[in-house]
Amino acid sequence: METALFLAMGWCGTKYPGWWRRFWKNPPPPPNPEPWWTIALIGIGLVAGAAGGLLFSNAIAENQFFAGQNAVASGLFAFGASNVVTGIISIFRK
Repeated sequence: METALFLAMGWCGTKYPGWWRRFWKNPPPPPNPEPWWTIALIGIGLVAGAAGGLLFSNAIAENQFFAGQNAVASGLFAFGASNVVTGIISIFRK
């Protein structure tokens, strides 16, 4: 269940293609007729979320500061990890 949570948080943390254009008030791009880049970005987000969540969960396993909140803290870390990784990758797409 914990891994499923990390995968879900990784999917939710995935940035959409062209997310950085909103800072320059450009409208988002129209949907691409070839969705492979979007599918690959979601896959990268899933992997980053699972890896980030599992690594963080193992790092705080014996920490009393996170007592009783391991899954929540690790899930938030998985969300942030996938958000950062997919954000960086999607900037270099174009």
